[in-house]
Amino acid sequence: MTEKISKIKIGGLTLKYFIPFFLILLIATYTGTLNNDVIGPIAFLYLFGALFMYVGGIIPIFGSYMGGAVLLPLFGGSALVYFGLVPKTLQSNISGVMSSGAVNVFIAAIVVGSILSMDRKMLLSVTARLLPCILFSLLIAVIFMYIGCIVTGKSILDGIFMVGLPNYTGGSSGALVIVPTIYADFFKKATGDYAGKFIVFMNISNLICVLFAGVLNKLGNKYPKLTGNGVLMRGGSASAKVEDKETHTMDKHLKMLGTGLIVSIVFLILGNILQTLVPQLNFIAWAAVLVIIVKALGILDENICRSSEYWQKFMLGNFLPFLITGVGIASLDLKQLVSYFTLSNFLIIFLGVLGAVVGSLLSGMVFHFYPIDSMIAIGANMGTVGGSGAVATLSTAKRMDLMPFAIISNRIGGALVVVLISLLLPFFV
Repeated sequence: MTEKISKIKIGGLTLKYFIPFFLILLIATYTGTLNNDVIGPIAFLYLFGALFMYVGGIIPIFGSYMGGAVLLPLFGGSALVYFGLVPKTLQSNISGVMSSGAVNVFIAAIVVGSILSMDRKMLLSVTARLLPCILFSLLIAVIFMYIGCIVTGKSILDGIFMVGLPNYTGGSSGALVIVPTIYADFFKKATGDYAGKFIVFMNISNLICVLFAGVLNKLGNKYPKLTGNGVLMRGGSASAKVEDKETHTMDKHLKMLGTGLIVSIVFLILGNILQTLVPQLNFIAWAAVLVIIVKALGILDENICRSSEYWQKFMLGNFLPFLITGVGIASLDLKQLVSYFTLSNFLIIFLGVLGAVVGSLLSGMVFHFYPIDSMIAIGANMGTVGGSGAVATLSTAKRMDLMPFAIISNRIGGALVVVLISLLLPFFV
């Protein structure tokens, strides 16, 4: 028993180090002596996030089947705020860190590293098949939402347009800004009348997607022939990496991390430039499209690609619980979540996610995608809050290599749904 306890690691630290570090954090936090700059939020999110992720992962059933290692940091962070356990100044500092682009740096590392480490031919083949799968999955999602309307007695306007479809508009920006702006203009009301409840509905959808991802991961473990474990298309490999026979020194590893960082950030900047020219597509989605094009053309050499993969693994291995806990503290309001939760709304949202998952399964089979990976990358990612939602679903499913396709499914699918809402809304009023 003592030997087992001594082997426990939380955030890379054995208990004999984690416990005193955590106690120092608690003392500083609740005596008002925690650094009132970026140091405070980093320490708080890293240590609390690591603790939440470890505990969430070992809880029976919750950890194994429901993505507890991801859900507990998300809900745990939100619960700390709800019960007043995060001092106001610290909460404000954490919100500042999260809103300053910390999530985007992480997502850029995953997207760029995942794409640049893929086989070029496989990348092109998968991307060409992705759009029809997205369209079909959205169609089945809407059909399932309509079934929910019939069951609950809601009209198409109330059930699909006011509850279901806003969850598929490309992440939180769609729910908070784009759809409320469309509806406010159409119904002559304030955008605030819609933004609050739409982001709550999207958070509910996001949580359902995470639960689906956890179940699908367990299903893939039980039936390994149904999954590529992060490879989307049958017959493909996740990576085009060439084994580096040279012995890497620590110095070379560190330089590669720096190279990977700047490469991922430059692609984000390019994405932002394109978003200013074509605002219908989010800058992260633009970055993903650009990396796909660059990889397909073979513009970047193998060292750059390998450096991007190193940076991806570094960020994933160290900052996942940090970011999810930060999202819970800064963005998930438990009180609001409860206020808009009704059985009829939940059923329609659940059926929408189920429809998207079923649609991605059926269309994925046509295009020779692995069923599990297709349902995770497409179906379980179109109805999330965007980048942080993709992090939550894919980390729960243990398939972070699917990040580029999850981002494309969410963002491009979202753009299509916004167009759909604009065209069809007048016919149901």
